[in-house]
Amino acid sequence: MTGSGAAAAIYLDHAATTPLRDEVREAIAAAETAGFANPSSPHALGRRARRLLEEARERIIALLGGRTTGRERDRLVFTSGATEANRLAVCGIAGSGRPACRYSPRDHGSVVAAARGLGDHGCDVAAVPLRPSGRIDCGRIEWPLPPGRRILCTTLVCGQTGSVEDLIAVRGAGGGDCHIHVDATQAVAVEPVSFATLGAHTLAFAPHKFGGPRGIGCLVMRNDVDLTAATPGPQESGLRGGTEPVSLAVGCAAALELAVAAREREAGRLRQLRDRLEAGLMAAAVAAGRSAVVIAAEAHRAAHITTIAFPGVDRQAFVMAADLAGVCCATGTACASGSSLPSPAVEALGLPPDLAAAAVRFSLGWTTTALDIDAAITRLSLSRCLSRD
Repeated sequence: MTGSGAAAAIYLDHAATTPLRDEVREAIAAAETAGFANPSSPHALGRRARRLLEEARERIIALLGGRTTGRERDRLVFTSGATEANRLAVCGIAGSGRPACRYSPRDHGSVVAAARGLGDHGCDVAAVPLRPSGRIDCGRIEWPLPPGRRILCTTLVCGQTGSVEDLIAVRGAGGGDCHIHVDATQAVAVEPVSFATLGAHTLAFAPHKFGGPRGIGCLVMRNDVDLTAATPGPQESGLRGGTEPVSLAVGCAAALELAVAAREREAGRLRQLRDRLEAGLMAAAVAAGRSAVVIAAEAHRAAHITTIAFPGVDRQAFVMAADLAGVCCATGTACASGSSLPSPAVEALGLPPDLAAAAVRFSLGWTTTALDIDAAITRLSLSRCLSRD
């Protein structure tokens, strides 16, 4: 729980952001002291900051299973978050050319906006339909003829349903000369990620999804990827101008190290808690004379996200009532929380309208406990969330 006392809020919105871990806070504080100088400065303190920055960069690449040695060593650009990293990947690979680009409704809004922006500049851009499992329907990807430069965007773990993408099928649909960009923001803490074997050209994530700091993101890329800078400047190999946030980079590396070390154990723990939450809320719905449906229940899902539809209940009214009961959940991604429309990732599954309109997302994280789950079920059962009044 967040806060103290009987009325403390139960936080089930970890897919939006997570609390900062104590170990990460300490790492950031230490770096603020030791590496406060500008890492581009030539003096001793600047060189110390540069060492901290580059050590964090190498740690992150290694933790993600990237190549850290040899002529084909992978690269990493620090950005302000996953949104900027996604945009840099999609727009950067397009450059001043006109590649064909494909994305899907399961992608984050930053990917969708970047892809559609290419369309505004004359590129052949189209959305790829989803299967009922929530994965891309690779058999329905169509490319223009004659073939030219192509970009295929995908999301490893859908931030709405938790469904895990089949990257083998995605690679096959893209073909050998297709640039594949993967948003792994919801994946790196709960799913095995090895950039060297993933088959992707670029990969984006942000550490605030697993106990790391906000205000920093990462774009990992193969050494042979040539990007056009979104914000030109001498920093980050010319791809992202601006003084690098050394302490945030150190915090990112620390959070990723903790997440990777506990990934398998934590995924098992969260999966048990997720299943407990689903069973409890379905029972609560039945007790209230309603039904409940877990969206994409039969799909391969990541452990920490579940979206449950309560037919006949307005999802926004549910979230507001849950908030009054001290339970934090969401109708969809935080970046689109103001929308009155159902999540695109849910709508694209072809569900009956009453299910899409009633879908609520619950997401768990490193602070979630069994006591939180049981208390949330009790509070939601006793609140007006499922009321027929």
